Amino acid sequence: MEEHRKIFKIASILLQYPEQGWIGDEQLFHEISSLSNEGVRKLFMQFLDYLTTNEIETLCEIYVNTFDFSDKTTMYLTYHLFGDQKERGQAFLKLKEEFRNAGFDLLDEELPDYLPVVLEFASVAPEEHAKKMLLIHKTTIDKITEELKLANNPYYLVMDGCVTGIVSFLEEKKAS
Repeated sequence: MEEHRKIFKIASILLQYPEQGWIGDEQLFHEISSLSNEGVRKLFMQFLDYLTTNEIETLCEIYVNTFDFSDKTTMYLTYHLFGDQKERGQAFLKLKEEFRNAGFDLLDEELPDYLPVVLEFASVAPEEHAKKMLLIHKTTIDKITEELKLANNPYYLVMDGCVTGIVSFLEEKKAS
């Protein structure tokens, strides 16, 4: 698996609601350890350290407070642009069309603007579709990352690694 695809896949896992099962997952540790991008590897390893030094209840509480109760750091990316306005529904339709054009159908319960879904898509989609999807959301992803940094939130580690991967991937594609 290409490096950027691994980064997106790992970030999509780390940005999901914490589960005891993947916190001590040796395979996840191995995947992070094998990243060749030293900066991203260090950020993700620091986040793993954070996960393993906190109780699951604490991790869940921080996750919910970070992503579910804050408009500035919600992982529903179109919310940052449209809030609960009707334009958000139109954006959903366009995003779902982007997924279908790349050969992916979302499950009914999956919203097309949820950051872990976007990153999972970018980890497996054809490069031109992955690039387009990331470009659509890059400004919002950058804003979330900056908010997490300002709050000294541990999820900043994952988001910073994710942004590093996105920038590298987009620059690589420009050079080709």
